[in-house]
Amino acid sequence: MAGAARGEPCSIVEYLGGNEGHRCGYCGKSNTNLSLGFWAHSLTVQDYQDLIDRGWRRSGKYCYKPTMNKTCCPQYTIRQDPLNFKISSSQKKALKMVNRYINDDKKHGEGVATSSTGGSEQASNSKPRSQSQDKEKVAKPNAGPDPTKPPCKKAKVLRMEKKAQKLAQKGVEISEAKVKVTKPDNRPKSIEDFLQEVRDDPSHKLEVRLVRSSPRSDEFNRTFTRSYAIYRKYQMIIHKDPPHKPSERQFERFLVDSPLLQSLDKPGGPSHGYGSFHQQYWLDGTLIMVGVIDILANSVSSVYLYYNPDFGFLSPGTYSALREIEFTRSLHKIDPQITHYYMGFYIHSCPKMRYKGQYEPSFLLCPEVYSWHPIPECRPKLDASTYSRFAEQGKVDENAITDDLSEVSILFERQQMTYDIYLAVSINPDTDQVKEYAKLVGKKCAERMLLYRK
Repeated sequence: MAGAARGEPCSIVEYLGGNEGHRCGYCGKSNTNLSLGFWAHSLTVQDYQDLIDRGWRRSGKYCYKPTMNKTCCPQYTIRQDPLNFKISSSQKKALKMVNRYINDDKKHGEGVATSSTGGSEQASNSKPRSQSQDKEKVAKPNAGPDPTKPPCKKAKVLRMEKKAQKLAQKGVEISEAKVKVTKPDNRPKSIEDFLQEVRDDPSHKLEVRLVRSSPRSDEFNRTFTRSYAIYRKYQMIIHKDPPHKPSERQFERFLVDSPLLQSLDKPGGPSHGYGSFHQQYWLDGTLIMVGVIDILANSVSSVYLYYNPDFGFLSPGTYSALREIEFTRSLHKIDPQITHYYMGFYIHSCPKMRYKGQYEPSFLLCPEVYSWHPIPECRPKLDASTYSRFAEQGKVDENAITDDLSEVSILFERQQMTYDIYLAVSINPDTDQVKEYAKLVGKKCAERMLLYRK
């Protein structure tokens, strides 16, 4: 059978069905959010990778798949191509804003205030100009720069000169230093270029730490209390949860417990391995933000982000997404099979959830054929109908399972067997439910994962 050999870690799942309907968190309607799901006792990173590529998503150890043609707000799996990422002007602005705060302790908007007429004026803490200065400016509206003063230099040039001076103090020739601080070509700046624009002596220190959350590492346990405190504050302020709802146990079930099996033995893989992690953002020694991620066989999957609302001025959503794209790019250099970044679900019918499509290039998963399609090609179809098939007519699901369930892997009475054997030994084989499950997870997962039957 195609399932795991004895003693080899494998996926064990318990199918629960569903489709009774729940309140939708996007449109607010009651009993219109429909999905099917299973409880994952364990999942290999390869099986979960293949499940995501069929529209599945996990919340703790519960895995669910929206019933796309019935649910009120269809949720399309979205993945981004980090290797060909094109950073937008607004994303550049977000990175520069964070760098400005780290380097100079200046928050967005400090030094420039917006006037009621839409222009800008000096901030209130700047020196007031005299009336004669104002009159002179009115009398000479196009006088240009003051010839008696040296020309202004861009911040980038000042940084390059400062670095060149430091290198010169270490015995490096200035001409050689210029070569080191100048870009080798005219290529557009990458995420890495922007993230490296932090001075040697910044006003703040930002550190990003990757800690394994399942199984819990020592570092995760040491920082658990602080991490949970931020989650609780975030849920109460940002999502308006009542104080009793974001309990410690709820936090663990949602963002700590994971069915993913730790994988450390892949030759040439990253030293921290694969599985579930928390990416912690520490500012001056204080934890301010946490990105929950899964490192899978071919990708990084973003699970959730929470942060201290006091630091909302740092655009944490945009900044963390860009950091995770850069992290995926760095993993690709170690393991070339890691090529994509998954951002969860894209919900076109909910305007506030369309922002995920701004990280170009990104692709949506066809809910019928499970093929990937560029977002610009999908938008016209989604504008016309909230549920849409993206693949051309005639294309079929290549991973579909037929009515033949004989090779579906079953775990029954602590024994691993194929479904045809299970039929012979079980009083109630539940053929309809097994068929529904196999159709949803696809042929590869149905034959590899063990479906637990009582």
